Amino acid sequence: MATIKKEEYPIKDNGFEYSGKHYDCRFAIKRDVKMILQEAETSHKDTFDELYDRNTLRPDKIRICVDENNVHIYGMIIYLIDYKDNSWKRSACGGYYPFWDKVLFPHPYQESICW
Repeated sequence: MATIKKEEYPIKDNGFEYSGKHYDCRFAIKRDVKMILQEAETSHKDTFDELYDRNTLRPDKIRICVDENNVHIYGMIIYLIDYKDNSWKRSACGGYYPFWDKVLFPHPYQESICW
């Protein structure tokens, strides 16, 4: 059985560094932000608009799953959003994305948006 470990890296300039390489997350970020806001609209629009500043939704870090050979399998971007009263931030997670070359690429059966 393969051993999988999770590692986290900061998102900077719409990407992250892993093993000396830069990985582009722009496509994943664009897609995730749209889906996170859509989920908020659908499930709790009134509360969302009352509590959160939707313009502050931004990528914070990526959580990647790595096998025993340090090969990345997939990644999930973790986002932050500010409360309107500036008291705190809340996190939300994007979808699961497999890696394709140096880009996170969507997979049609691995979606997971959470609050």
